[in-house]
Order: sequence, then C-alpha cells, then structure tokens
Amino acid sequence: MGRAVTVAPGREGSEVSTQQAPSGQVLSSVARAQKLRLKRTGLGIATHCGGVLIVLACSATGMLDWIYTLHYILVIMALYSLFVGLIVSNRNLRFRDPSMTSVQVIVTMWPAAYVMFFMNEPQARVPFLLMGVVGTLFGVFALSFRRMLLVGGCVFACYLALVASLFLWAPERVDLRIEGVSALAFAVVLLLTVYVGSYLAGLRKKLRERNARLEETNVRLEQAMEELRELATRDPLTRLPNRRSALERLAQEKSRALRRLDEGGGLCVGLLDIDHFKRVNDTYGHHVGDAVLCRVSETLQSTLRQDEFVGRYGGEEFLIILGQGAPTGALAAAERLRVALQALQIEGYPGPPVTVSLGLTFQQPGETLEVLLERADRALYHAKAQGRDRAVLVVEDSTGLVDRTEAPVTL
Repeated sequence: MGRAVTVAPGREGSEVSTQQAPSGQVLSSVARAQKLRLKRTGLGIATHCGGVLIVLACSATGMLDWIYTLHYILVIMALYSLFVGLIVSNRNLRFRDPSMTSVQVIVTMWPAAYVMFFMNEPQARVPFLLMGVVGTLFGVFALSFRRMLLVGGCVFACYLALVASLFLWAPERVDLRIEGVSALAFAVVLLLTVYVGSYLAGLRKKLRERNARLEETNVRLEQAMEELRELATRDPLTRLPNRRSALERLAQEKSRALRRLDEGGGLCVGLLDIDHFKRVNDTYGHHVGDAVLCRVSETLQSTLRQDEFVGRYGGEEFLIILGQGAPTGALAAAERLRVALQALQIEGYPGPPVTVSLGLTFQQPGETLEVLLERADRALYHAKAQGRDRAVLVVEDSTGLVDRTEAPVTL
C-alpha cells in the first residue's frame, strides 16, 4: 500500500487529495468522480440545447440569418465534444479544476455573444442574457465565492465587449441609454446570482462536512458496539465465548439437534476441567495460572473441528459441544483433546504436564438445558473421582442412568 491520488467530487481545489489508499479504492473513487463530471457536463449540454432552440426561433422569425445559427450550433457542438472527450480520456485530471466548470461557463458565452452581434432586433438579446445567468448558476456545483465572482465578471465583460463591438461597427443598432440600463440590470442579476449561488455552495459544503462527521460518528459507534458485543460475549482473558454466550450457543445447537434427531445420534455436550488448577495458582502465581488458561483455550480451539465448539464456563471449566454422533466418537474426540493438552509446553510454567478431566453426556428428547448440564457435571465428577486425567461419558436410557467410564487411550 503506497501513497496514491484519490479524486472525489467536491469544490474546486478540494477535488484532488493525496492519502494512503489501496489502488483499487483510488480507481473506484476516480471513476465515480468522472461519472459525476460527465453528468454535470450533460446538464450543460441540455442548457445549451435551450440556447439552440432560441437561436433557431430567432432565425425562423427573421431576426437572425441562418448562417449564424449554423455557426452557433457547430461551435457549441465542438466545445462540448472537447469537454466530453477530455473527461472520457481522463485528461481533465491534469487540470486544477478537473470539472472545468469555469471554462465551460465562460467559453460557451462567446458563441452567444457572436449571434447577439448579428441580431436585427436588440430585444432579442435578452433571452441570451438570461441563459448567461443560468450558466453562471452551474458554478454552484464546484466553485468558491471568489471563483464564481470571477466567472460572473467574465460573463459581464463578454456582454460589455458585445455592446462595444456594436457601438463601433453597428452604431445604428445601439441605444446607449437602453444598453446602459440593460448592462446595469445584468450586472445586478449576475451579482445576486453569484451571491445566492455561493450561499448554496456553502450550504452544500456544510452538509457534506456534517455528513462526513455523521459517517465518522457512525463508524465510531459501530466500533463501540462491536467492542460492547465483544465484552458481552467474550471472556476477556481467554477470548473464548463467555458463559452466557456458550449457553446461548448450546440452546441453538440443542434445538438444531432435535430437528435432526432422526438422522441418528444426539447432541454431545461436555464439561472440561483443568486438574489441580488451584495448586498451579497457589504454587506459581495467578499470572502463571492465567498463562495456562490461555494456552489451554488456544489448544482447545485449534484441536476441535470446525463444527465443534468451546466456551469458558467459569474458572478453569470449559463447555464443549461435540455435535451429533455415537458415544464412541464422543470419547475419541475427548481423548484427542486430552492428549493435545497433555503435550502442551507453556512458557513460565515449570510444573507437571497439564491434565484435564472431561464429563460427557448426550441430549435426550424433551429435557431442559439444566438437566443436560447437570448430567454433564455429574460425568465430570465421576472423572475426577476416578483419578482425573480421563473422560467419562454418562448416558441415560429408558431404564435409568448408565455410567460408562473410559480409561485414557492413546490414539
């Protein structure tokens, strides 16, 4: 991951920013920004289609020669073909303003001034002045107040150049009193347009900033919620699911096993206890006991299969869900855990190998979680009573309880 240029739509001067970002994310951001610029250029084309209609109407009513109408249409088509081509080819990204907003507003005003020069009726110039005001409003999308003021000044200068040209080469079509009032009115309208446009642009900027702050706040809230979920469902020391989360998982597995009871084998649940753990704490200290708990948790997680589950039940006890299967399979899984834990090498723990006792049982139809866990706890008691370092399976059938004790077996 290196430094990259990210282009995103926004105000002029803030569209290009340098930040740490993956190349794929940068390309996606550039594509979105370019798509938005094409859309805005399309709005400009639609606006000038209105200008074309006005020019055609002027020619149809005899106020403008058709040759000047053709010139206007060809120039507008050429200019917007250039703008679209620059965006499609990404050459606009080299410019300070990749949207080319200022250029589009100013340059497209000159063809309008060209046809206004050849108008037979001075009043026919009014619609083009209105179109100039509309074009200035496009600066709301990307320009600051200073830039909008500059664009408005250029549009007004274009109109003054038109009046000066008429005064020099066609004075019979110029009434300086009317043109002076028109120029003043046009200047006032442009100033108001720039002010309102910049105000709207400021509102858009504040809205974007507020949305960005809200998004940032939402991200922080999501992170806080994730931390709360982690605290509510995970044991802070071992990072295993805590007792409440483990019991919720057991309830889910119990319901799932009841629905699949006809597939054979009930849900196997076990309680695992680290042998003589209190002695470890008393002899080597609680920090060593914590290290033993963490290493035992890691080994249980890595040894269990994907469809099996382990959670911290409390103290040095762990709740294990082995899923559906036969008693022999459950005992084999328990032995696999016992052997893996006995082979543990724990840094800072110089004591004897870690041994565990396991009590296993199978779910019976219609019984509650409390009854199931009570039977697993009884199996764990039998494992401890018979010398620890072993697994004991307690099953129940229609005749009552049957204890099946399995001595350690090396697999």
